[in-house]
Amino acid sequence: MSSTVQDESSNPRERLIQARRALVRGSIGGAALREFADFGYENAKVNDIAKRAGVSLAAFYAAFPSKWEVFRALHSEMLDALLREVGERVIAAHDAFDRLRFGLEGYLRFHIQHPDFLRVQLRERVPWGTTDELRTPEQTRAWETGLVMLTAAFRQAMDDGLLVEDDAELCARTATAMGQVRLAVWISNHMRESADAVADSANRQIVRTFARPERVIELLVRLDR
Repeated sequence: MSSTVQDESSNPRERLIQARRALVRGSIGGAALREFADFGYENAKVNDIAKRAGVSLAAFYAAFPSKWEVFRALHSEMLDALLREVGERVIAAHDAFDRLRFGLEGYLRFHIQHPDFLRVQLRERVPWGTTDELRTPEQTRAWETGLVMLTAAFRQAMDDGLLVEDDAELCARTATAMGQVRLAVWISNHMRESADAVADSANRQIVRTFARPERVIELLVRLDR
């Protein structure tokens, strides 16, 4: 066998084919996201997604075997991006309180910056305080990863004497549910409030809910810096 077999990745024609496939997948993904946001997973139709994307049904099925697969692919991409954003913010924090506030801010800001993805989550009627009704394994993995990160931040802030001593995981679940309510209200109010305003209000609510009484003013002042 010849040792000069050309690597497909170095073949201009193959690169063009791969680029076209990626473009089609991206168009279908964007169209599917809007379709799921407008109608929910159950009511979304493959034919309508293909029309939104400007591709044929054959092109859709060449890119994704089913509606379920594009739904999973969207969640894999978006939730990986969410975890990266939150993780980067948490890594940049200087102490437990900053890890807590930056993590929550990242979570809220990401959804505000991706309102169609947020609408998909809200249409799912997912109780974000548990994994019981999550539809995809990607959702479950991201939720569990986020819960571990948030629980660790609550535990450290409690150990540092900033928050009232309590079950750290329960507090993390409660904070997640509070965030869901705040995002749902943001959508119902026609997305008028800025991401800065939503994040600030959410962090102030976290302080008022979980901080030790003698640390409330101190932590609220930190939010103004």
